[in-house]
Amino acid sequence: MTEIINPEGQDMKEVRNVPLQSIDLDTFKSIYYWTNVKPDTQIKIFEERKKIELSNIHELNDRVHQKLDTHKVETYINSINFILSDGNFKEYGSWGEFQRQNWEYINQTIRSINITWDITLSLPNHVLPQKHTLKVRLGSAIPPKEMFQIMFTSDEPSELIESRAEGLVKVDFINQVIANELIKVVNDWHDGLKKVDHESGFIKVLEKRQKYIVSAIANFTPVFFILLAYLYHSLLCNQFGVSKNLNILSLQRSIVVLAFVFSIGILVGRILARWIDRKIDKFKYETGFYISRGDKNYLDELKNDNNKIKKEIIGKSILAVISGVIAVGTKVILEYFLNK
Repeated sequence: MTEIINPEGQDMKEVRNVPLQSIDLDTFKSIYYWTNVKPDTQIKIFEERKKIELSNIHELNDRVHQKLDTHKVETYINSINFILSDGNFKEYGSWGEFQRQNWEYINQTIRSINITWDITLSLPNHVLPQKHTLKVRLGSAIPPKEMFQIMFTSDEPSELIESRAEGLVKVDFINQVIANELIKVVNDWHDGLKKVDHESGFIKVLEKRQKYIVSAIANFTPVFFILLAYLYHSLLCNQFGVSKNLNILSLQRSIVVLAFVFSIGILVGRILARWIDRKIDKFKYETGFYISRGDKNYLDELKNDNNKIKKEIIGKSILAVISGVIAVGTKVILEYFLNK
């Protein structure tokens, strides 16, 4: 446990053993304030995903060290933990333990990194050192399906914003100037990181327009089926000797046929829309971490899987277009030979 030193050089154990009447008022106020004060909090949200390598984490720790060297630090504890895929966690109580880890032996991908600096600083107008906590989280924005749980279980709107961020820096502070300095250090470090290469071209269009594409397929397919029914109507009437003149019987038949065709179109449209919606959801995106062996393997899998899904969607789309062209072309050919 970290010892807290009073102005006269006595530790807290000695202070607690001293009768209350012998403690001067200033010392009592300092101890009471230190043990009961609620620190203020300042948060900076990072909305953009950046590339994080092992060297970047060490660089961030060095920058924080350099900034703290400009202040009188009494105690300093640094810890870091990783949330990995497959429900795995790695926690390091000290920076030395983290440095000894060989990340080439880790086959899981990294989902989130949380770094914490617990610091006590000697400040003007404070008899006892004051605790400051710097926290940095990178990655692991909460999935949308878990949003409702947070909305109903949390009374703090800020928690919802924090959970959706791609990263953040948070400082619990007594001194506002120090908090601003630490926020700036982390923000400058984050600004200097490389941006994640987002998918471009075909995949980007599908991702951004997913809702409209799925809706268009579901709604247009029944219309296309009705169009085919209309194109084949005259051909079928001539072939089977059905009168084209409008009467109650022909109207009833037309309504029944169109209703049947429209229902088939709705069914086919929904099947196609759900299929392409699932395929677009299966696209993988870079986590932003390039640290473990699992991270590197994931990049190879990402490219292969995305290319496979892209080929399936393109192939299905081409097949649908060809089927439509064949359906229309067949009508023209049949009409030509039957009328010849």
